Parts: sequence; structure tokens; C-alpha cells
Amino acid sequence: MANCNNLFREFNRTIRLDNDRRIKLKEKRNDLRKRINGGFDIIKTNDNLNHRLEFQSQGSYVMDTIINPCNEEDQYDIDDGIYFLGELSREQRPEPSVFHDWIIKSIKSGKSDNDFEEIIDKDTCVRVVYKGDNGDLNYHVDLPSYYAIIVDEPDLADKKMWWQISSPIEFIIWFEKKINSGFKKEFIVESKLYSDQYSNWLNDMRKKDHQLRRIVRYLKAWGDFLKGDMPPGIVMTILAGVNYEEDDRDDISLEKTLKNIADYLVKNDFKCIRPTTPIGEDLFEKYKPQQKEYFKNALNSFIESAMQAIEMENQKSACRKWQKHLGDRFPCFLAKDEIEDSKTYTSAPLIKSDNSRSA
Repeated sequence: MANCNNLFREFNRTIRLDNDRRIKLKEKRNDLRKRINGGFDIIKTNDNLNHRLEFQSQGSYVMDTIINPCNEEDQYDIDDGIYFLGELSREQRPEPSVFHDWIIKSIKSGKSDNDFEEIIDKDTCVRVVYKGDNGDLNYHVDLPSYYAIIVDEPDLADKKMWWQISSPIEFIIWFEKKINSGFKKEFIVESKLYSDQYSNWLNDMRKKDHQLRRIVRYLKAWGDFLKGDMPPGIVMTILAGVNYEEDDRDDISLEKTLKNIADYLVKNDFKCIRPTTPIGEDLFEKYKPQQKEYFKNALNSFIESAMQAIEMENQKSACRKWQKHLGDRFPCFLAKDEIEDSKTYTSAPLIKSDNSRSA
């Protein structure tokens, strides 16, 4: 059967955030932090506020599952949590929208060489959009705000749902335990004390580049290529983490994981349950029927193409099956146009759908 593992590893090098871009995004994130700190000092004095700020990295940037967008004009997405540390209970503190307003005022009051294009006040975060010029990166920084009496037990300021127990660090811990990477909560919660250990962990983690991280990147690249109603990165990460199946080859691991995801969704009535706080949240709950149908069809089509690709004897032909779902960045120009030894491979049932597309 066609072995496309080498093509997937090259594809991974293409979509994975390289070190130069990582450093650039980190510098821009840190510049925004300085801007917010400076602006908050101004409004804190004017409004007589008794809170201090902390920032905590979170999301795909920390877990190294962030990808280069398919379209160069699309934006990189960075998540950076802002923690308001104080002693007020939920009943005593202002409503969540007030904290969003403080962040927006701080950004506008602070000084920076990097000026933003716009600020978007979303329900769960404040988004700061930067438009790259002269070859610079297009990116936005999502700033969810939290209130914490104890820093590792924060409440998310959600303008619709009010205060919600939510700890993004728990999600990082959940994911890193899947691969026994050695991540510790202290790396972020007590970053000053553990900065050297955290730096060593980051370097070691990125050098190893565990297969599960690559599978998450492949799923994100699939969603980025198809656009439409494809799930966001957190859903792809959960589905991959729960259903990941290891293999010596990335193409076979991806095919097995896709099948496991389809089986998981059938067994769980098309729900994606968050494994951390808020416990029991279904991330598909707000999806409309047509959105679910779109993802079902896309998943079925990808599984069929994956099975066909692996059963093929010619790598060039197999590569085109993968490229159909992963886009032109998938390196078919490297594929060999020759016959490989054939080998049977057992398939698994797909999600039932009324409008399944052919692979």
C-alpha cells in the first residue's frame, strides 16, 4: 500500500509555526502586554481600582499546535489570558462587561510602536486585530479576561453567560498528559520561579514534536482549507486528543484517528464534551443542524479518501486523495509515481448522513 508518511512529515514542516515567526508573534504579544499594563496603570489611578493584572499564555501557542494559515492574508490567532487578581466574590465584583471595558480602555490608553487595526469586543474575549504591512504578519490577539481570588481557580468574564469557572491551564495539562510531556502547572502559574524549567520543557517538547501534535495540526489544516462550517481549533484538539491512535506512520495514524472521531460522534450523539472546566460543556451545542451536517459530510469524505489513499499502490495517486482535503500545500510534487507493495487494510463505518459526498 502507498506509504505517504514522508509527505505528511514535509506537510507538517510547512504548516507548523517556525521559530522565526514564533519569536515575532511572542514579541508582538509582549508588546501588547506592556501597552495594556501601562494603560491600566492610568485608568486604575483615575477610577480608583484595587486590582492587579497578570498575563498567562494559553491555547495552541503553548501546546505548539498553532499552524500557519492556508491563505497568507489570513490571521494568526494568539490567546493571552488577562487575570484580574482581587478579593471580590461574584456578587461583589462588577459585571463581566466592565472588565472588557477596562481592557479596551487600557489598550487605547497605553503606548506602543505597533498600532492595532481594530478592537472587537466579543462575548468571551476582547480581540485586537493587527494588519501586517511590508511582509509583516497578519495576526489577532484574543484577550479573555478572568477574575481570580486564587490564580489557578479563575472565573471567565463572559458577557452572555456571566461568570464561568474556567481554567485554560487545565486544558493544557489535559492535552500534555495525553503524551506524557512533563508539563507542570507551575510553569505558567508561577512562571517567574519556573522560567528556566519551562524554557527547557518548551525546547525539549518542540524537538520531539509528538505525533499527536502533528495530528492536531493536520486536522486544523483540513479545517483551514475547507473553511465553511468546520469546527474551531479547540474542537479539533479535543476530538484528536480523545480519539488519537498511534502508528509508526502519520498517514495511518490520521486515518485511524479520523475513523475513531466518526465512531465517537455517533456514540455520543454528535457531542464534543469539554474535558475541563466548565465540565460537561458540549462545544457542538450551539451548532445548527446544517453546520453539523456539513462537518459530518466533510469527515465522511475525508475518511473515504484516506482509506482509498492507504490502499493504493501508487504514492502519486494516493497523494492526490490526501491533497483533496488538505489543499495544495500538501506536497504531491514529492510523491513517487511508482507501484508499492500492496497490503489490505480494514475499514470502519462512517457517520450516517443523508447527503454524504463521494471521496
